[in-house]
This record gives sequence, C-alpha cells and structure tokens, in this order.
Amino acid sequence: MADLQDALLDLIRETRGEASVVFLENSLREIEVGINDYEFGAKQPVKFDVYAAHISGKPNEAIGIADVVNYELLSEIVGNVIEIRRFDLLENLANEILDRIFEIREIVAASVKISKVGISDISGDLGCCITRLRT
Repeated sequence: MADLQDALLDLIRETRGEASVVFLENSLREIEVGINDYEFGAKQPVKFDVYAAHISGKPNEAIGIADVVNYELLSEIVGNVIEIRRFDLLENLANEILDRIFEIREIVAASVKISKVGISDISGDLGCCITRLRT
C-alpha cells in the first residue's frame, strides 16, 4: 500500500522527523457488516489496519511512555466502535474509528484500512482505506 506509506513518510519529513507512527495491523475481528441481504444476521471476518501519527514534542531526546501514544488504544478503539452498532458500510465504520482516534489530541494524522476477507468467488480482500489529517 504505497500511498499510505508515502503519506506517512511525507508527514515525518514535514515534521523534521518529530512524528512517530503507532499502528495496529492484521487485527482480525468477526463482525456483522454490509448492505447485502446475506450479510444481515451473519458475522464475517474483517481485518483492521490502523495507523496514527503523533508528535512527541521532544525531538532527539530519550522519550518515555508519557511522550508517546499508547498503541494498545488503537485496539481498544476498534473494539469499542464495533460494539456500538452495526455498520452498513466499511467507510462509515472507518470514519467512526478515525473520529475516536482524533479524540487523542496528540494525533496529527491517521489512517484506517478495513478489509473483508475470505469472500467467496473473489481472489483477495475487499475494503476501504481512509486517511485523515488534523486540520
């Protein structure tokens, strides 16, 4: 996924190396999602990849846990959002996750990629990726 990597690298360059990225990758969850009739009432495997960039404010210094975003929060946010309600569209689910991530004031950019895996008659995964910058 070169576009996401390029965006994160640009962010790090623009912040003169002061940005750090925490991530959650390949987090597989069984959820009910989708608009098709066969998707209602049936859980399906969905993979989450979440990236969040923050600036610690202490360039070139040793950092501690107080200076970084706890990456376990990303897993908690995904879990909390999928418990809220059923989502018809992956895009709405991704945007809700991004809304929660941006409640963390240190976050300057984030990306959420959600993939439906194991769909019959399709080779590969289907999904969406949404990236947002703090404005």
